[in-house]
Amino acid sequence: MTQSFYSLSWTDVFASMVLVLFSIGLLRWWKIGLEKTLIIGTLRTFVQLSAMGYILTYFFGQRHWLFMVGLVSLMILVASYEGYRRQKTALHIPHYFIIITGVLTLTVILVLGSVLTFILHVQPWYYPYAMIPIAGMIIGNALNTTSLTVNRFVGELEHREAEIDMLLSLGAPPRAAIHDAIRESVKAALLPTVNSMMMVGLVQLPGVMTGQILSGIDPLIAVRYQIMIMYMWVTASTMTNILVLALVYRQFFTPRQQLRCDLLRRS
Repeated sequence: MTQSFYSLSWTDVFASMVLVLFSIGLLRWWKIGLEKTLIIGTLRTFVQLSAMGYILTYFFGQRHWLFMVGLVSLMILVASYEGYRRQKTALHIPHYFIIITGVLTLTVILVLGSVLTFILHVQPWYYPYAMIPIAGMIIGNALNTTSLTVNRFVGELEHREAEIDMLLSLGAPPRAAIHDAIRESVKAALLPTVNSMMMVGLVQLPGVMTGQILSGIDPLIAVRYQIMIMYMWVTASTMTNILVLALVYRQFFTPRQQLRCDLLRRS
């Protein structure tokens, strides 16, 4: 009889640490200097994910829509705060925390709502086994690409400062003066996602799909889920990047439509 899934025990999980020990040995041999960081990361991965498993068990037992909405709202706030706190450039952008929180909220409402209602047909719509993991994927992926976009955008403004000032002096509106900076920023941030879409199934099998297959799900069903997830990722990333830049770029101009060079210096 063919085994339909592979069940991991805690002993198996500890055994997988041998792979990390091998990596640590290679780093030490080549004197890279990341051994301590990798050990800390390994321990944090174990502790944080183990704790999250018990927390999710509690969350998945909840069946009230208000609890689910509050949980997703908390996820958005935590992600926005981390995205704001960890970006040195964002710390000096006026109203950035409010911008990223508002855009992430809108993205989650539109993308998550569409997936749960029109694609997966989840009943009820706040079913935790669908709502929590999908919301987490949307928020995490959107935040990562947005961080890349904003960092690149600030760098583009610094690099193109003279060009932007010249365009403004010739009468160009701010939106037109920084169009090239926006375009390059969005392209750079979306490039990893687009590359993944190009190579998925040819070079690698994504983690979500691999996990489903290992758990015994029909590969064709796992493929359909992965396709939906890839489309969901690129939509959330594109929407978040465009909306954030549409609001952020205005913070770099005065009411007289002059580039705020002082803000660039601080960033």
